[in-house]
Amino acid sequence: MLLEVDLPDEWPPGLGLAVAAMIRRSLRDGFPVVIPIRRDATPEELEAALGAVTRVIQEAGLAA
Repeated sequence: MLLEVDLPDEWPPGLGLAVAAMIRRSLRDGFPVVIPIRRDATPEELEAALGAVTRVIQEAGLAA
């Protein structure tokens, strides 16, 4: 499978490699859950998004 991800030009190379490693590991070990987040998201918005995704995972019986 080929997965192409466009990273922002301003990201340092190490961050791109870290993202690639994270994606490879999540695909190897289980089902990846990706939550796109706006650059200006507040901590409260991040917490709400994570809470919503966590509930969906738990209700689907996918939580470990």
